[in-house]
Amino acid sequence: MQDRSMRDKRNVGLITLALIATVLLAITPAFGRGWAVPQLPAEVGQWSAPVNIGIVGIHGALLRNGKVLMWYYPAVAGANSPAVVFDPTTNAATRNDITSASDFFCSGSTILPDGRVMIIGGLNGIPPSPDYGIASVELYNPTTTTWAAATPMTYARWYPTALAMPDGTVYAVSGTDATGTKLVLPMEVYRPGSGLWQTMPIKANIAPTSQTYPRLTVLTTGKVLMAGTGSFTRLFDPVLRTWSTLGSMNYGSRIYGGVVLLPGLQKILTAGGHATPSGPATNTAEILDLSQPTPAWAYTGSMTFPRYNAGLTLLADGTVLAMGGNQVSKYSSPVEAAELYNPATGTWTVMASQTARRGYHSISLLLPDGRVLSAGSDDFVAPDMSQTVEIYSPPYLFQGARPTITSAPTSVKYNAAFTINTPDAANITRVALIRPGSVTHADDMDQRYVDLAFTPGVGVVNATAPLSGNFAPPGYYMLVIVNSSGVPSVMPFLRLSN
Repeated sequence: MQDRSMRDKRNVGLITLALIATVLLAITPAFGRGWAVPQLPAEVGQWSAPVNIGIVGIHGALLRNGKVLMWYYPAVAGANSPAVVFDPTTNAATRNDITSASDFFCSGSTILPDGRVMIIGGLNGIPPSPDYGIASVELYNPTTTTWAAATPMTYARWYPTALAMPDGTVYAVSGTDATGTKLVLPMEVYRPGSGLWQTMPIKANIAPTSQTYPRLTVLTTGKVLMAGTGSFTRLFDPVLRTWSTLGSMNYGSRIYGGVVLLPGLQKILTAGGHATPSGPATNTAEILDLSQPTPAWAYTGSMTFPRYNAGLTLLADGTVLAMGGNQVSKYSSPVEAAELYNPATGTWTVMASQTARRGYHSISLLLPDGRVLSAGSDDFVAPDMSQTVEIYSPPYLFQGARPTITSAPTSVKYNAAFTINTPDAANITRVALIRPGSVTHADDMDQRYVDLAFTPGVGVVNATAPLSGNFAPPGYYMLVIVNSSGVPSVMPFLRLSN
């Protein structure tokens, strides 16, 4: 009888252990390459299931209505480039193909001060044709949901960078020419008032050793920093229209590495990439502190996983999310685990894993509700999720009640005081403007998190707009307030202008 009782107790114990093991397995999915951590949303965030949108989101831009415009290359030469407008609140994707019969694959893009999306350059043909650039320019109006051809650039460009400048103009930089054999060295400037392009003097030409899709950032001095993907860092003076060299990265070239301007607007973060065309990927990261008398790149904490083709996205609380990417070739050895970089500590933390592979030709951008959209990567390997999007909810969305903005201005002038009405005023520790994403090939040249000076009042937060366009180029921004728990509000749009 005693033996039977002991056996029963042992069986109950084994069953209990089995149940515990089952629960642990259920909450510890694989992360990256063999890592596993508990899937607690308050610690690692949470991914949505993939949603099919009908095209591969190789290019994307956040519209001022909170929807996301994405476009792709046509199925046959001479056809229109397919595009969709995706609503992240309903998961509905509405087809709205680019009306001009040009292939805007591997184009550059930015958002103009009036909220229209500008697309520059692309491919004369469809993959895998030679990399012949085109001079075409297209504009998308989110209010009328219509496309319109704009004045073409002087130079054909494939893989160009479009950069929004403090005065509201747009720079077109680099790209492969119409023959697919040469780097386009002259820079062009677009003036929205006239709708015309102007070629800059020869002294403004980029160096022949520059790359396509150069990673460019507007600094608070009004100058432009070129940092990545080549090893050399260069600085452009828009007044003198000349380039100077500002050192080089410790790792060397970071091909397909990520670059982002951190909050505070004085530090540049670069992470991942690889030094040679064949790899391998690196997990290292570096910081360039431009507030120093002699700025120089210095290593910061390394990511857990080596990766390139990964997106670096500024989140609503000022941290940086690395997502997607791969470690071999353009698509092989994908990294599904996201990682979160804390600029205050210089450390990375592994987050939840997404389902789809997001390597070459992938995008990621912050949404007005604080989530992050991830899309693209055209490897077409089973299970093929190239035409899907996934949406990530960061840990801050599981940290308690969100502060609310009951009302705020829809427009504000530089250096002007303005009032944000919120019942959470006493608990607000941060106010910022975040520029909407315009991203392709995992990089967003216009990404910007601009902290604002503020004082809390009774039911209101009194804030001051950025000093000038050097701090935040004119246009639409998402307005965020963050509470003492690090939880951000839903972000309404605000137009910043002179």
